[in-house]
This record gives sequence, C-alpha cells and structure tokens, in this order.
Amino acid sequence: MGMEVTRVTDEQVAESLEQIAQILQIEGADVFRRRSYERAAEAVRGLGRSLVEIRETEPKGLQSIPGIGEAISKKIEEMLDTGELAYLNEMLEHYPPGFLELLRIPGLGPSRAGLLYHELGIGSVDELEEACVRGQVRELKGMGEKTEQKLLQSIERYWRGMERALLGEVLPRAEALVEMVRALPAVERADFAGSVRRAKETVGDLDLLATARDQAAVCRAFAESGALSAVELSGDTKVSGRLHGGRQMDLRVVEPESYGAALVYFTGSQQHNIRLRERGQSLKLKVNEYGVFRGGKDGPEGERVAGETEESVYAALGLAWIPPELREDRGEIQAAATGELPDLIDIGDIRADLHMHTTASDGRASIAEYAEAAMKRGFTHIGITDHSPALVIARGIGADSLRRQRDEIDALNARYEAEGRDFRVLLGSEADILMDGAVDASAEALEVVDYVIGAIHQGFSQDGERITGRITQALESGVIDILAHPTGRLLLRRDPYAVDISAVIDVAAKHDVALEINASYDRLDLSDVHSRLARERGALLAINTDSHSLGEFDLLRYGVLTARRGWVEAEGVINTWPLPRLQEWLAKRRG
Repeated sequence: MGMEVTRVTDEQVAESLEQIAQILQIEGADVFRRRSYERAAEAVRGLGRSLVEIRETEPKGLQSIPGIGEAISKKIEEMLDTGELAYLNEMLEHYPPGFLELLRIPGLGPSRAGLLYHELGIGSVDELEEACVRGQVRELKGMGEKTEQKLLQSIERYWRGMERALLGEVLPRAEALVEMVRALPAVERADFAGSVRRAKETVGDLDLLATARDQAAVCRAFAESGALSAVELSGDTKVSGRLHGGRQMDLRVVEPESYGAALVYFTGSQQHNIRLRERGQSLKLKVNEYGVFRGGKDGPEGERVAGETEESVYAALGLAWIPPELREDRGEIQAAATGELPDLIDIGDIRADLHMHTTASDGRASIAEYAEAAMKRGFTHIGITDHSPALVIARGIGADSLRRQRDEIDALNARYEAEGRDFRVLLGSEADILMDGAVDASAEALEVVDYVIGAIHQGFSQDGERITGRITQALESGVIDILAHPTGRLLLRRDPYAVDISAVIDVAAKHDVALEINASYDRLDLSDVHSRLARERGALLAINTDSHSLGEFDLLRYGVLTARRGWVEAEGVINTWPLPRLQEWLAKRRG
C-alpha cells in the first residue's frame, strides 16, 4: 500500500476551484454559481495564511474566509484530506482526458473551448492544432482567420512551456518532495538539485538527492510512495519516473561520504562542472560525483580527499564555497579562487515592498491589511502604488482618490507612531508610460505621492527604437523613481518588448532611477543577467512583488533568488535601505 506523498498546495486548491468554474461556464450553468467558485479561487490565492492554518485555528474554519461558504469549504477540506475532489472528477468524466489542457491555451477561454468541443469534437491541444492547420476553426461563428492564427501562435508557446516550467511552479513541489524523502526510513539527508537549486527562471526535469547507508531500501520506499504517476526505473541507487502532471523526476541515493560531491555535481551547470574538473586536473585531482580523489591509492578512483560536504569539495580545489545560484560558469570560479565572491542579497535583507495594488484599483486588499501583513513579515515600511487613470482596465485612479489614500495613510502612520510601532506606509503611484513617452501623472497627483513607479501597459509591439525612446524619455523626465518590469516579458507566454535594455540601464544609472526586479515568477523582470549588468553600470535596483493580494507577498523570494543569480548585493537594492535613507533618496530626486 502506497504511503501519502505531497500535501495539496493552496494553489492546487485554487486551480481546482477555477476549473470547476470554467466547466460550469462551458455547460452554461447559472452565472452566480460559476462566480461563487471564481470568487473562492480568488480568495484562496489572496490569503496571507495557508488553508491548513486557517482550518485549524479559526473558529469557523475555512468559512471564515470571505467568499467561501459551507458547500465550497467542504470541497476544499476534501482536497486537503485526500488530494482529490470528487465533484471535479465527476464533471471531467463528460470530457476527453486532455480537455482541461485546452483551457491553458492563452486566448481560448472556456466559452470558445466549449464551442470547439461541441462543434468540432476538439478535446485536446493536439486536436486543436490540427484543426487550426486544416483551417476548420476559422469556419466557426465568432472565430475567423485571425483568431485561428493567434491560436496557432499560442499553441506554439504552450508546447515550449511544456518542455520548461516556471520556477515558482516547481520549487514548492520540490520542497514538498524533499520533506517527504527526508521522512523515509534510513534517509540521513535530502535536497533538490539541478536548475531548481540554481533558481533558474524556468526549469526542466526535477533532480532529488538523498544519502543513506541502505540505498536500495530508500529507493524501494520512494518508488512505492505514490509520488510518481509512472515509475520508469526503480534500481538500488536511482528511481526515475513522471510526477503527476507529467514532469520527469529522478531520485538518486548515494553513500554519505559522496553526498557533498554528488550535490555539487548534480547542482552545477554543465560548464560549471567542466571548469571544476579542469581545475582539479591542474591540481592533479580527479573530480566527479563520488568525490575528489588523488593518485591511484585506496581503490580505482584513488585516495578520497573530499566528498562528504560541498564545502570540502570546493576547499579541496582551493575555492570558497559557491552559492548554488552562481554555478553557471559566469566567473564564479575565479571569484571563489581570489576571495571576490559577492556577499549576495538574502531575503532577510528586504525591509519593504514598494509595489502593490489595493481595492482602490485592481487589488484585493486594503492599505491597512497590507500593512498588517507586512509587519508580520518583519518589514519596516511599504509603498502603496495603485494604477494611474490611463489604465482603465485596472480601474486606475487619479488625484482625488490619491488624496483620499494620503489621508488614510497619514492616519494609519499616526496611529502606528502612537502605538510605538516602528512601521510606516508610503504612498506611490504606478503611472503609465504613454505611447509618446509622457508619464500619466498629473501635477496634482505628484503633489500627493511620495514616489512614482513608471510602467508600460500598452504599445508592446512598437519597434525597438520607438519603445526604447519612449522609456528613456520617461526616465529622463525626473517624474519616475522606479521603472517597473522593464522589458515586459511574461515567461513562457510573452516575449520581451524590442527594447534596448542596455541603453535603458545606462539612462537609469545616469538619472538615478531604480530598475525593478518584479518578483512575480511569471515575470522575474529584470532578469538575472540584466540585473547584474545594471549593478555593474551603477544602476540601483528594487525587488518588488507587484502584489494584488496578501498572499502575493510570498513571491518576494523569487525576486531575491533572481537577484542572487545576478550577483546582486543588498547595498544596491533600495528596499533593503532603512526608511530614512530611502526618504532622503526620494527627497533628493524630487528636489
């Protein structure tokens, strides 16, 4: 009998509720019934605490969450207890196995998916692609040739995304799997490795590593655990197979004296490992996944001089331990040899989040709710930045609403000071950079706010010269203090603008404008490479979550991991600064 594996995450619960809403829409169900599931999914994604914690600590349990009534709370509890949702499974029995994947195609949506299924019998992404190629989709009412071509482009992006997954989708799963492996009998240590441990923005296969004296017993227990939907190999030292959802995963179990060497080997990029082996050869040492060896004594590999820990492996090669995020062969080995590795930023260095949206525009939390959640995370200040009027779709706000926010924030800050709480709220605005390079911030708005975040939300397809000129003009205006998500990319979904990011970095450095690393894991924009370039050229950075709900504060770690991959130290990130230093910088800019 298989043992219980990974816990159901809050995101998986939200996704299941969303899928129910989508199927209800396809079936033409009552709109209020459908909206109840949509609201419940939104509520779960906007939580500042886990569902398990709320269920265990609140008197009303899950029904204490706004938007979740008795019926839906029971369904969530079923998922938390069993990992399954019978109601959703019953609904899916009426559709082909690949039907839900159709809903992942950007631009399709439940209504069109239902139309395609009922009119053409399309029940999978493969069948949709074939129908588009054959020109069948354009014949349907409300579709047309342009829609068909856009669907083909979306399908192409979908297939690319199947090969890779977002770090934020895989990392929580890797952490849960590691906890499960650590709980297996005989396991002494376990970690994830590969591109997940290096915190690459997208990852492929998942590699887990464990150490135990009885390696075969660990492999048997894992193969029988139910963690894998399909076991492709189950040996004495390795188990391979597919996770639920299709991603490839390998578990390797090594002897304790080789654990550090294996962790180095299976974490580093191919080029990083080649450089380590070359350095070993120059020192007459052999480096592999079993350890570091000298000469031909004590066995076929020679005398083992290191291998139990990562630190011992690097030390044997005359190197300081290299943080996993840097192991890409970008100069880290030379830096480790000369004592010049950066003192990388850590999540504990972050004092504030300076980019978040409230219910005044398109967010789902109030100013006070953000403040309380931020204080629980140990922040000393935050910045509220609702959208400017030009972004109508996000209910952007103007000077009058900003004045009301100013009054509310001033009252909150006065209360915190009276209560002796070392916490303050700043007021900002996320102002659109318009098509002509002007910034959507009126003189009245600028009098009210403490700072302005500039962002592009329209005209993504402009050519490189126009969009670069548009951004640099906004940076030179003196209005913008931070440039949000500078390249506009959505990982695996939308390519960056045709912007000359090198030129933007130079202008930002010249005019002392901070460039954002947007921590939303489908953005991570600036990228690691551009973040490093920015710091090398003297541009400041800000790591922000762009939160639209309390739960999105948790995204902060992905921005920090991206910064670490970019060799970024805390000093160059403005939301690591104490509030007086930040205010001094803003005052100098606004002066």
